[in-house]
Amino acid sequence: MSGPTMLIAVDASLRDEVAALREQNERILELLSGTAAPGKPKVKLLRVSEVLERVGFKKTTLFEAIKAGRFPEGFKHGNLRLWRESEVDAAIEALSGAAGN
Repeated sequence: MSGPTMLIAVDASLRDEVAALREQNERILELLSGTAAPGKPKVKLLRVSEVLERVGFKKTTLFEAIKAGRFPEGFKHGNLRLWRESEVDAAIEALSGAAGN
């Protein structure tokens, strides 16, 4: 495949990728603003600073725990790393349970 045919295939692929990213962006904005569709449980997303406040770690310790698989890595949205509040709460429970043993 070369020339115009290749450009059309690449253009269609990019269009699909852009559409998927727009959908993801809209969903994340809904979650952040609390305007998610009715009937669905609201998901709160936490930024790094909020996670650090909850766990009481320094940033380096948090990312070491992520690398070691002891804490969820969250997901990237642009330059942000976000975590679902429920995942952070579960990880804190698991860490506190492990510390008590």
